[in-house]
Amino acid sequence: MKKISEEHFDRMRMMVRTFKSSSIKHPTFLPEFKASKSINEIIESTIKPTEETFSEILKILSEIDLTEHYNSSQWYDYKIHLNAILRENGFEKNIL
Repeated sequence: MKKISEEHFDRMRMMVRTFKSSSIKHPTFLPEFKASKSINEIIESTIKPTEETFSEILKILSEIDLTEHYNSSQWYDYKIHLNAILRENGFEKNIL
């Protein structure tokens, strides 16, 4: 999948690490860690995204919305970064 820049994606990787470390003291960060990790793996492993790729990411986002999670400002920042990558790859909807 096209990335805005390596620096942009590095920030998304950093957020995954933050969610993971935060989940040790606050288990409600665990869904954010799992979701962001899965989404980053999809981004890294996808060369040319399809509607199925976008649907898979949207499914992860909708599942976390149904789960109790910390819903931190960093989670919102992660979604802002994700939204930019999705738009760069032709996804027209806004996920925010």
